[in-house]
Amino acid sequence: MNGDRLIEIVLWVLSLVLAIVFFYNGISKIIGSPHQIVQFEQLGLSKGLLIVVGFLECLAGLMLTIPRLALIGGAVLGLIMVTSAGLHLFHDDYTASFRAIVIVVMLAGICYFRHKYQGIKNNFS
Repeated sequence: MNGDRLIEIVLWVLSLVLAIVFFYNGISKIIGSPHQIVQFEQLGLSKGLLIVVGFLECLAGLMLTIPRLALIGGAVLGLIMVTSAGLHLFHDDYTASFRAIVIVVMLAGICYFRHKYQGIKNNFS
């Protein structure tokens, strides 16, 4: 197995895992899970915003699994997670902030490699 094939497999696995995580978290926000409501209230955010963020997480999470839309989905999720990291940092929740930054790095990797391999495939088509 060559290196490019291995990167492509890892990219798909990581994309699917993050898509599942974001879709699950998005659904729990949309249905108003008590844990999500408490977390948003602790950050000073409204329940209406909870539903909007949940919808965006579901949609962008699904976009991660579609190579042509992965950059957009990754960018949307990246903005959500950078905002989350900042809010958690502001409220002295360093663990949650660090977790959000790790997810941002993973999303950036997905976007970078999707863009890189999409360009390679277009050059040889």
